[in-house]
Amino acid sequence: MAKKQARQSEKKSGGLEEALSIEALPITQGAHTFYVFVLDAKTLWSFVSISRRHDEKDEGYQRVLSNSRVDSAVKFIESGEPIPNSILLALEGATYNTETKKLVIPPGEDVGWVIDGQHRLAAAHMAAEQGKDIELCVVAFVDVDIQFQISQFITINREAKGVPTSLLYDLLKHLPGERKPAEIANERAAEIANVLRKRENSPFRDRIVVTSSPRRGSQLSITNFVRKLAPLVHPERGSLRVWTLQEQVGIIDNYYSGLKDAFPDQWALSENVFFQTIGFGAMMNIFEEVFASVFASKGRFRRSDVAEEFAKIASFDFKQWSSYGSGNKAEMEAAQDLRLDLSRAKAGDQSSPSIDLG
Repeated sequence: MAKKQARQSEKKSGGLEEALSIEALPITQGAHTFYVFVLDAKTLWSFVSISRRHDEKDEGYQRVLSNSRVDSAVKFIESGEPIPNSILLALEGATYNTETKKLVIPPGEDVGWVIDGQHRLAAAHMAAEQGKDIELCVVAFVDVDIQFQISQFITINREAKGVPTSLLYDLLKHLPGERKPAEIANERAAEIANVLRKRENSPFRDRIVVTSSPRRGSQLSITNFVRKLAPLVHPERGSLRVWTLQEQVGIIDNYYSGLKDAFPDQWALSENVFFQTIGFGAMMNIFEEVFASVFASKGRFRRSDVAEEFAKIASFDFKQWSSYGSGNKAEMEAAQDLRLDLSRAKAGDQSSPSIDLG
């Protein structure tokens, strides 16, 4: 078995030792001309470069390469399925000969930058290394600046109107052998994480990190977030599966906003337990019970409703969790602490006599 490709987080550099001549079709749209051609994955991968974005650096624009996404695409290619989507490039110093109808890419490093399609290209490259080199459709702009490249990247990945996720989920049942429910749950959980970490005024704003290690007590890794949220949005058995993406985002946002209001002293600490692995795990372990309780009594799940629920145990001692260690067992024990205190608080409310002083 071929060695698994390491996760790539830095810039990927490529180049040509000698000029590459390719038959291409020029297309003009508005003020821009681009070129369409076909090239095998092995050759394409060898000369392109990829500028990857960092959480802490104001440079690059591509996301970090996801091994799981690449591995999935490799299997897709090896099964004989087509990848008709094009790879979008920005070429440096290339020239087009109208007589020969060939695009000539000059020798050198960084002569071509990937604007869109890095995961497809990486998967095709890996498949080629394993003996299945496929041809890829390529669309290339020539001598465009970084602002233009970023503009194209944003347009493709954010502003272009996509198919509603709910429709994709509904259609997947007609494609036997496609993504498993667990994979769909992970994708939905990651989608929620990406919305929340960019959402203004969300307690998760800039607290879910994708490309770097989280700071203890102030950030969560997207892996940890997805680990705990995916079961809740599982398309077959998740308690939040009947809600839309927007509603799921709102529910989780309100849940943590309510915690912030109920436990302001804990939230103000530099090492906020709610953003430690044990704390986040515990809070998500009791989420379904809290959601059911609040929704049953209020018929809604607002931030204020969550705060009111947890205000019943406002004096809860979170320091005791520091001795629990880590792992699923510790998260379960911490959740049980919360569960017991909430149960006692509710029992106390129900047993307290009501006195009419009126």
